[in-house]
Amino acid sequence: MIRINLLPQAKKQARAAGGSSGSGQLWAGIDLGALVLFGVGLGIVYSIYSGQLEAKEQRNTTLNRQITELRQRSAGLEEVQARLAASQSLEEVVGELDRARTGPVRVVMELSKTLSRDRGPTIDPQALERLRQNNPLANFNRNWDVRRLWLTSFEEENRECRIVGLGRTNEDVAEFLQRLSLSELFENVTLQKTESATDQGTGLSLIGFELTARVRY
Repeated sequence: MIRINLLPQAKKQARAAGGSSGSGQLWAGIDLGALVLFGVGLGIVYSIYSGQLEAKEQRNTTLNRQITELRQRSAGLEEVQARLAASQSLEEVVGELDRARTGPVRVVMELSKTLSRDRGPTIDPQALERLRQNNPLANFNRNWDVRRLWLTSFEEENRECRIVGLGRTNEDVAEFLQRLSLSELFENVTLQKTESATDQGTGLSLIGFELTARVRY
């Protein structure tokens, strides 16, 4: 009988198998370590970007809140401005209506005062004195007999007025014109025309006149 010793060959195969298994385990460990390091790196990168994103979101939230607050304040300011404008407009309307109500009465009173004895147009004394210093003729005659002139018509529309009347002479008409020009209630006083006239009752020769002016009230 022939006998073959296979033990040495089996030992060699076992040693070869053992060496191959150890090398495989080493590479597996290396791969696992690389994967772990890669995962740790990804975690770090994710943590960094996540923190940056969170900070940006917080800043955006803060900015949006500030924008909302500014819009609310702006809306409140616009509302206040609108109310103020409406109040001013209402005040102007009321003032205009009040002037329209009292203005014509004041103008008529001023005409009466201008044509009253020992009185004259409404003017600040200091302003009148300055006018007299610049022009000695810028004054009115306090001794003028106001009965030498009378008015026959007075019309006013949109503060533009037309006055028609009669005077004994051209000097009387000029005195009335001067008084109106000095009055604080009249401006742009302009003599439009004069013409000879006769009083039907007495036959006296008179001067008819027509003048225009703008009233201030």
